[in-house]
Amino acid sequence: MIVYRGSLKSCNYHCSYCPFSKRRSTKKELEKDKEQWLFFVQNYEADVRTEGKHALLLAPYGEALIHPWYWEGLGRLSALSRVDAVGAQTNLGFQITESLSIFLQNGGVLSRLRLWATFHPQMTTRKQFVAKCRQLVTKGVRMSVGAVGDPDAVCQLQLLREELPEQIYLWINRMDGLTRPYTAEEIRAFSQIDPYFYRELEEHPADVSQCLERVFAEADGKLRRCSISSVVKKKEDGSCARKRCSCYLAYGGRENLVNQMLFGPWPLFRIPRRPKAVFLDIQGTLVTGGRRSLDSSDPLVCPDVAKDVQAALEVLSQREGAALFFATTLPYEDARKRCHDIWHLFSGGVFSGGAHILLHPTEEETEKEFFYLLNEETVSYLKPLEKKFHFRLLVYRNKEGHSYKLTLLRARHSHWSRNEAERVMQHLPKERQIGVRFLIEDSCLQIVSVHAKKANGVRMICKWRNFSLKEIFAAGDSPEDAQMAALCSDS
Repeated sequence: MIVYRGSLKSCNYHCSYCPFSKRRSTKKELEKDKEQWLFFVQNYEADVRTEGKHALLLAPYGEALIHPWYWEGLGRLSALSRVDAVGAQTNLGFQITESLSIFLQNGGVLSRLRLWATFHPQMTTRKQFVAKCRQLVTKGVRMSVGAVGDPDAVCQLQLLREELPEQIYLWINRMDGLTRPYTAEEIRAFSQIDPYFYRELEEHPADVSQCLERVFAEADGKLRRCSISSVVKKKEDGSCARKRCSCYLAYGGRENLVNQMLFGPWPLFRIPRRPKAVFLDIQGTLVTGGRRSLDSSDPLVCPDVAKDVQAALEVLSQREGAALFFATTLPYEDARKRCHDIWHLFSGGVFSGGAHILLHPTEEETEKEFFYLLNEETVSYLKPLEKKFHFRLLVYRNKEGHSYKLTLLRARHSHWSRNEAERVMQHLPKERQIGVRFLIEDSCLQIVSVHAKKANGVRMICKWRNFSLKEIFAAGDSPEDAQMAALCSDS
């Protein structure tokens, strides 16, 4: 993700709370800003070394989109195959028809355009602002709308939420100039408008490891990780002088599960993903740290789900109406132990590496359950190998007593190698080897049906609930999870 800030420091609005409304740019200053921006665009177009998919957000000090050269540059950048999205922070003070015409004349792709629009009641009416939003949506522009969380403006913002098109997310920024904490009533009111307002009230300790794939580029050539970080001298520089990420441009662009789950691959645009279903791995994704033992008899040494993750899941489930599902190598009961704090939010999931698929009953539907079963002879072939390969065989069975997963469990620090796992599998008759596959997780060697995969489990649940694969989100931290995530767009 690239965020660009030019030398522009003027605006067509003169809001009382904004320092950039107090001056006007000279003709010479505007020419300099134009030259710098188009130089940046030209260099990006010519950079053949740039790999992968990218997005660009304009984050000016003033209002950039009233100037035609910014629309020209955005159009040119959006035409590049390696660019997924381009956009800008704006007060919508530009002429829509004229501006979009410049964008399109320069090769602009409307489906890649994103606008982060801000409502300023001192300078425009709700009616005028909403009319512009509706016009942009009609033309196929994706956007979000935001405003400062001024307690005196609660009623105004409630009305704005009612009048905006439903698909437009209205976000509320914490008011930095407020000299007191928000009251409980104010927090409740703003949270009704913006379900993610709680994030503005949280502490976000700085973590530069989540920021290494983004760049904040300034007109003078200086590079930072975000708008408030120190200057980066080398691309791989991992330093940050900040103790916390104090604004959305900082914490909203971090590469973490919450941002990706809520706002997609380019969360800085603040356009919610709003999936109909979410599939999440547990170990390494929902829960980080701790050990990965799958032995139900072993005391769990595993932290709880992080509070920010839990809060995001609650909003997705209770406010956005998304169905949440686990997608884990853990058996059902072990998954419930590890995720007891959030278990009530989930509608079932894919367990045991895809060998067990479960859909909890609802008022409309009965429980659905499926197992990819193993041949019972597999157990008899593996049991005599316990001493030779130093493992304890755990057999997982369904209610009918049929086995669906085998775990060859070693001592906590005695990890399996792939070579050892293959040697174990060679003790099975060839016809049995064909029907199974194995997964290694530290001290656990897991054996399931060759058809038991997380991706297949996701497909089955989507079929049961009539979800399109384009409407879901999936995340994890392993190659197994990558296959699952590949089913979904932008996961």
